[in-house]
Amino acid sequence: MTGAERAGFPPPTTVAELRRLLDQLPPDALVLVDGYEAAYSPISSATLTQVQELSGRPSYLGRFEHPSDAERAVAGEDAAGWITEPGPLPQRVGEPIAALVLRREVRADDEQ
Repeated sequence: MTGAERAGFPPPTTVAELRRLLDQLPPDALVLVDGYEAAYSPISSATLTQVQELSGRPSYLGRFEHPSDAERAVAGEDAAGWITEPGPLPQRVGEPIAALVLRREVRADDEQ
């Protein structure tokens, strides 16, 4: 898989479906989730993609980015332009790696 490739899968809704999905993936792939605030939500998508770990980020940001977003972050062009805290730029940790990214359901009332 190249840095730009992403493979989508039907979102697992049961343990059995998640096991079948995991059986299709490289055993060293990371498993990551996106999040927002608190509580729990169903999985809306499952995608296998490349990610890059970064160090030196604020604690409220995840440690991993898509490689193209990581490139901007280490160059000081953070994709999340609302971050205004001055400080050292993040640094890459290791090489990009494959990760299964599980995204939470976004309800219509979440977008208000």
